[in-house]
Amino acid sequence: MNRLIRGFALASALTMAATGVFAQDKITLKLADQFPLTHVASKIGPQAFKKALEERSNGRITVEHYPAEQIAKAHGLLDAVKNRVTDIALVGVVYNTDRLPLTSVAELPGMVPDSVTASEAFDAYIRNDLLEREYLPNKVRPLWGTVTPPYQLMLREGEGIDDISQLEGKKLRVAGATGELIARALGAVPVKVPASDLYLALQRGTVDGAIYNPPSLFGYKIEEVLSAVSTNASLGAVAFAALINEDVWQSLSEEDRALIQEVATDVRRSFVTDFAATFDKAYENLRAAGVATFELDEKTRAQMNDRLQVVVDEWVAQVGGRGLPAAEMLDAYKARLAAAQ
Repeated sequence: MNRLIRGFALASALTMAATGVFAQDKITLKLADQFPLTHVASKIGPQAFKKALEERSNGRITVEHYPAEQIAKAHGLLDAVKNRVTDIALVGVVYNTDRLPLTSVAELPGMVPDSVTASEAFDAYIRNDLLEREYLPNKVRPLWGTVTPPYQLMLREGEGIDDISQLEGKKLRVAGATGELIARALGAVPVKVPASDLYLALQRGTVDGAIYNPPSLFGYKIEEVLSAVSTNASLGAVAFAALINEDVWQSLSEEDRALIQEVATDVRRSFVTDFAATFDKAYENLRAAGVATFELDEKTRAQMNDRLQVVVDEWVAQVGGRGLPAAEMLDAYKARLAAAQ
């Protein structure tokens, strides 16, 4: 009988160890993203997550950080975490609108009252409303989601615009499908260019400008090849989701899952407030670098807003045309925004 009990206990212990039930087991997680270490999003996102998780686990959980597209290009990070090339990745939705079409609602113009509110809504939206619809089918699970402040108009030449007609035919850098809709609505020609290639695109005149956010410029030294940046446009935004491979998640103990999610939530909240706070500083740095900053007058903003109204309708038509509940999820996201305000 004693031999039987000992055998049962040993088998149970081995099973628990194999399934990660022992929270004392040392764990190493690979974390990948697109940003260079000097980029503000890297400092307050992946780097902050690594530091906090290692500290709160007393070193039991180690995070191997692979920044600057070391593991995969920005558009390949979703596949990298899905296929377990990395365990966790900070994924730009803008590069994956074909795979995460309903997620991209957060990037539409008019959906960003401010980045803190939008991020609170987006985080709840992807972790609840879209978990089983878009994320688990891709074998990933969201840990947190954030939305940047509204994107601005950036020009290679000149000191700004005072009429929407001045954008007619201009080649503007965009990152994804939603950005393409926005650029076309403004009368511009959208050109998809990754942030890491934008410096050369502007320098060579491949594009005349960009739809982008000011704090992110400096990680790529893009301010060196810009002439002017708007301060009060609202040209959509870009959403990011920190995703963990679902098999990796299921292999973790409940205690470790709780710890990782707790750290993820804290990092998301600090990321949003810290990133928003960099906006004013970004404009100071732009002016110091000799880049003009300009405020769109009421007439031009009204022209932009009128044209951008059609973007939401086009998004619903395009995504709905794929047999997806675009209108329903647009309403769901608006409800999340209302709850977050």
